[in-house]
Amino acid sequence: MRQTKVVVTRYGGPEVITVAEQECPAPMPGEVRVKVLAAGVSLPDVLAREGVHPETPRVPYTPGWDLVGIVDQIGDGVSGFELGQTVAAMPISGCYAQYVCLPQRKFIPVPAGLDSAEAVAVVLNYITAYQILHRSAKVKPEQDLLIHGASGGVGTALPQLGRLAGVKMFGTCSAQAAEVVEVVKELGATPIDYRNSDFVQEIHRLTGDGVDAVFDGIGGDNLWRSREALREGGRGVVYGFQAKLHGGRMTSDEPSGRHPIRESAILGWYILRN
Repeated sequence: MRQTKVVVTRYGGPEVITVAEQECPAPMPGEVRVKVLAAGVSLPDVLAREGVHPETPRVPYTPGWDLVGIVDQIGDGVSGFELGQTVAAMPISGCYAQYVCLPQRKFIPVPAGLDSAEAVAVVLNYITAYQILHRSAKVKPEQDLLIHGASGGVGTALPQLGRLAGVKMFGTCSAQAAEVVEVVKELGATPIDYRNSDFVQEIHRLTGDGVDAVFDGIGGDNLWRSREALREGGRGVVYGFQAKLHGGRMTSDEPSGRHPIRESAILGWYILRN
């Protein structure tokens, strides 16, 4: 049996993405094969395609950070899984395929009845949000938080998890789309229109001396502004480089190969400047 999968043959823009037909993989001992129902599309996928993510695979490779699928075949020595069971995984690459084989430890069960496209949106986004909330910022109840891009993937996960943590949240978004503002409110954050107001001034107007933590998925010079929104002793958490993307590409320059530490070095320079 053959399958269709996405293959990146060289690092670069969207034009390097190709589609290929290959034999379906067979599970090795200790592995589970799943039929992919949904795979996430994320910023790390773009960075890896450009060759600049710290965990960039070597070409040729199949992108796809996370997936939700149905158990299709079970390798020898595997226990705890059944044929037809819905599972999720985050292997970092390889998910843009019809069938994927992974060690059984990579999979977790997905509750029955969930929509696969909605379930896959939880994997990378909510793991990222949980880690930066509790492991990086170490938030505590009653603290004030600022979330940039509160209508995005990680941006919508943060206020939901933040509400469970008992914190007060503010989220930047564009008021040009009224439904976006309502989503931010429903998620538990106070919306701040970054297009028509200065978010630093708004934060100080609303809090007095600033917030305890800023979650910045934009990067670049926005880090300077985020720092100004912090109160003394506050923490700035950076988890993305959206400011450097344009038309699905990095705007700094065009990489000609695999540069997995380049963006980390650029981020380090911004931190050093601060």
